[in-house]
Amino acid sequence: MSKQRHQVIPRTLCIIKNENKVLLIEYAERKGELYGYFNLLGGHIESDESIIENANKEIHEETGLRPEITKLKGIVHIDNFFGKNVMMFITLSETSVTDITESDEGKLHWVDIDKIDSLKTFEDIKIILDKIDEIKEDEVFTAKSRFHDDGSLDFFTFDN
Repeated sequence: MSKQRHQVIPRTLCIIKNENKVLLIEYAERKGELYGYFNLLGGHIESDESIIENANKEIHEETGLRPEITKLKGIVHIDNFFGKNVMMFITLSETSVTDITESDEGKLHWVDIDKIDSLKTFEDIKIILDKIDEIKEDEVFTAKSRFHDDGSLDFFTFDN
């Protein structure tokens, strides 16, 4: 009996920082089950894109910003995120530019990092942001997580 291979959707999750603020998107109604959530930016990685190319493209499309430097900071293997398996590549970009262009994905907000807990976000966002602050500048973390069918976090475990 052959076992079907586990498959994942490759995505980026883009952290864009300006001093002690991070750029979040508040999803529009057209985003269905994501409506009302605040999240970091990002998107599906296309077959002809590298991780950093995709992150910079998503950032530009959703904000108008063109980061000078974008670095890979983490990789999270996510099981059952709204019924999908995702390989999430976490990137970090810093910018001194705060003027942003709205997109139809949702409303953009510069949010103080210490105020994120007061927003409706996915439970792993704060965990990821805290880890980024803990690791060295040239370090990349790896982790795995799983969500319950209702969208709540089952577990989040770092490998390093």
